[in-house]
Parts: sequence; C-alpha cells; structure tokens
Amino acid sequence: MRSRALALLAASAVAALALTSCASQASGGAAAAETVSLKTPTGVTIEMPKEPKAALGFYTTDLDILMTLGFHLADTQPVREDFKTFPAYFPQEPLKGLKTFVNFPEYNFEGVLAVNPDFILNGIGSNTDLDPKLQKIAPTYTYNAFAGNDWRDPFKQLATDLGRTDEYNKWTADYQAKVADVRKRLDERGIHPVVADMAFRDGQVSVGCYGVPCLVFGDLGLTITPLANADAKGLPVGDSTAFSLEQLGGLEGIDAVFAGTNEDGSGLLTTDEALKSNAIWNRLPFVTNNTVYGYNYEMAYGSPSGQTAFLEVVEKALLG
Repeated sequence: MRSRALALLAASAVAALALTSCASQASGGAAAAETVSLKTPTGVTIEMPKEPKAALGFYTTDLDILMTLGFHLADTQPVREDFKTFPAYFPQEPLKGLKTFVNFPEYNFEGVLAVNPDFILNGIGSNTDLDPKLQKIAPTYTYNAFAGNDWRDPFKQLATDLGRTDEYNKWTADYQAKVADVRKRLDERGIHPVVADMAFRDGQVSVGCYGVPCLVFGDLGLTITPLANADAKGLPVGDSTAFSLEQLGGLEGIDAVFAGTNEDGSGLLTTDEALKSNAIWNRLPFVTNNTVYGYNYEMAYGSPSGQTAFLEVVEKALLG
C-alpha cells in the first residue's frame, strides 16, 4: 500500500510540475531565463530554478547548507526521529516559523511531496535509490556527504555548481579566522593536549575519527591520539580502536575526551553505570581530571554550523 501510494503521489507531483512548466512557457522568454541546467555528482542533469523559492534539505546537514548558502527555504523541513526540532546550534533566524516532519531513519517521501519544494538538496548519495525518487518530486542535487572524507570538499563543489561561491567563501573565511584565533590562544597558553573522540556502545569504548570532531582537532593542530587511526588533518586512515571494560587501561595517554550526547545533553558516556562502576575507568587521567566534554552528536555529521559549533565546544573546553 505504501509503495502504491508513493507512486500515485509521485505521479501527481510530476503532473503538477508539468502544468507549472506549461504556464512558465506561456509567459515567454523571461521565465526560461529563471532556470539553470547543471549536472549533479550523480551524473544526472537537472533544470532547477535559478533562485528557488521553496528549497528543501533532505537531511539535517542539507538544511544547514541551504541556509549557509542563502537559499529561500520551503516552509516545512525534515528532522530526525529523535529530534523534536532543528539543532540548537543552527542559525535560528531562518528557521522561525518553519514546520517539521520526520524523515530519518525512515524516509518520508509523502512528507517531502506534501511540502511541494521547487528544489531538493540531498546529501545521502550513498543510497542510490533516493535520487530517482526525489527527482520525481522536484529537481534534486544529490551528492555523497558521508563518504568518510572531509565534508567541506563536496560542500565546495556543490556551492560552485549552484552558483553560491560568495556565500561559501564567506563561511570559509569566517571559520578560518575563528580557527586562527583559537589556535593562537592555545599556543600562547601552552595548551597542547592529546585529544580523542570517544564513544561507548555495546560494552566497548571506541576511539576513532569520523566527521567533524577530528577535522576540528586537525584544524587546531591538536595531537589526535594514535588510537584513532587518523592523519594530522583528522581524516581516518584505518578503523577505530575498541576496548572492552577489562582493557580500558589502553586509554592512558589521552588528556581530553570529546563524546557525543543527545540533543538535550543527556547520554554522555561518563554517566553510564557500566563505566562509573569500573575501577580502571575511574583511574584514567581524563576521568580524574574531569576533562570529558559532551557535544550534540549531530555536529559530527558535517555541515557549516556543526563545524563552527564543535570548534566552539573545543574552545570552551580547553580555554574556558
């Protein structure tokens, strides 16, 4: 039933788009000048409005990118199932008055269709089934934001493709200026800790480098623990390292830990009873020195506001 409903809804959307296209053609050459044609990273050529009036970000990070690049947003945007609203570290002014619908981890194509977007930005390019379905709803720029590389590379490419290099350059300049300021103050105070991004799942503590945290560590020139298997830029060169509760002594040598939390700040690994009751864990320097710092886990996935927000988390943790 769900697939049949989706097919009917998608067909309705195509028909609506066709009617819109006919109306645009009837208005003459001025309407044609308001669209642009471009090839997306998937190899699909789309024709989209030069200045979309109702852009939709298919995932949370896509919405942040749309805002950063100055797109006019549709009045309803998707959120994750475990979020009541948009992340608190997003710029709040563009979000005023926006409604939400859940679109992750289950994809809600009916919800997207109901929004009636005129452009969709979709960073979940690793799922090759999504783009054809979204193209039936609105012109869609699909790219892979979660390939394990620096998210800023596809961000730069899409900004170029979409004619938003000025906005991209502004964010980049602002971010780099902030990095330079924090790095200078760390150097002046001789603060050079060994840092780690850490998680506790299924009875194991893992240290690795995925996404924003290690990229910020690299930007600041901090020493990332070798356990993370990352290069100096914070990019992974191997798998994360996992420790059972009996092996936690292997975490010696880490000075400061950063760990993801829920949107409301709950879920920091130091509150887990299995770790709180572990004698080895309680002897680790970052536990005894109270240098475990939480961050909203959504920051890790890679977006302009998430990158800046995590930089501010590190700044506050290390500089006060």
